[in-house]
Amino acid sequence: MIRSLFISSIVFSAPLFAQTSSLQGSDTLAGFVSDAIIASGLESQVVYQGGGSGKGEEALVNGLQGIAPMSRQVKPEALKKASDAGIKLVEHVIGLDGVGVFKNAANKVQSLTIDKVKGIFTCQLTNWSQVGGANLNIVAFRRDDFSGTTDTFKTLVGIKEFGACVTVVAETSDIAAYTANQPDAVGYAGLSAGREGNEAVSLSKTADSKAFLPLPSNIRSFNYPLARRLYIYEASGRVQPSAAERSLLNNILDRSFADPILLNNEFFTID
Repeated sequence: MIRSLFISSIVFSAPLFAQTSSLQGSDTLAGFVSDAIIASGLESQVVYQGGGSGKGEEALVNGLQGIAPMSRQVKPEALKKASDAGIKLVEHVIGLDGVGVFKNAANKVQSLTIDKVKGIFTCQLTNWSQVGGANLNIVAFRRDDFSGTTDTFKTLVGIKEFGACVTVVAETSDIAAYTANQPDAVGYAGLSAGREGNEAVSLSKTADSKAFLPLPSNIRSFNYPLARRLYIYEASGRVQPSAAERSLLNNILDRSFADPILLNNEFFTID
């Protein structure tokens, strides 16, 4: 039975009922966090489940874990819910990434405007010939609504609702597999979805502006239209990280520890 967070003068370490911390959070960051757990020697104490930034956010504000890796910022309503429960969420920026729009390497389309990306994922554009490619139906894939990448993509592209032609998949690896193997496929994901057989297109904000590839300099300058920050959130107040979570967090915040792991997972360091 979970003890109430509102018992006077008691501060709980999260999770409230388990010896092993089972962390939910960004699927995009799964490789990085898993590698950080191993490098920290915490495999027997921390298990990373991923599941999406929304899952991590939910677990964090409900006091079920003390840290949450996320590929977007915590939403205002989640901050309020946490505050009402006596939990303060501390934000740490740990690196940079770009949301890539991936297509098959055999597809000759090399660049898209943000407006055309929006048209594809709202099903206004349904054939590659409409964006300079071959006469081939577009088969679009997206992450589910728990994904922080989905939130980032919708916000930066200006999408309120995805079109009915877009297929939902569970993980970044699914986007990677479909775009690497299907000539007609397109999907958005963190840059760790790059595989032999797929590639990210260059993107421009408008038809009259320069298109940028998701390269380190373009990510750090935010010239790439879908550049984003990566986060880890820490609970304080009535819920705090467990000892194992604290150890992992301290290592992730140590640039000398975390930066090589970020780079190995195809993310970018802050500077």
